[in-house]
Amino acid sequence: MKRLVLAFGVIGFVGCFLPMVGELSWFDMRHFDEGWTVWLVIAAFATPALVGLSRTPFKTADAAGATAAFAYIVWKFHGHLWDLIVHSAIGGMLMGLAAVLGFVVSGTTLLQTIQTKKRA
Repeated sequence: MKRLVLAFGVIGFVGCFLPMVGELSWFDMRHFDEGWTVWLVIAAFATPALVGLSRTPFKTADAAGATAAFAYIVWKFHGHLWDLIVHSAIGGMLMGLAAVLGFVVSGTTLLQTIQTKKRA
């Protein structure tokens, strides 16, 4: 599961720099939108990637951080997530799919770590 979280974090992070609308990437949108929004989404993709790169076993806090990061991205694009996945260029598709699938995988991992902790 840790490798999947890493993969979806990296896929979303790379998607931020690929074309999303025409020739513009999400990174290029920092000139049109509030710059903080763009940087927060990029940081939210980087967080699960860093969690996945760590050498320690997947703990509850790691899973919670990755889930929260992906949840922020899903919340940010909540009204346009389907459009992002289906109607945008490759960068938007990668960002949308990575956010949704990363949220599912990290959320499942969070529930598993909590359940394992209760059994112990």
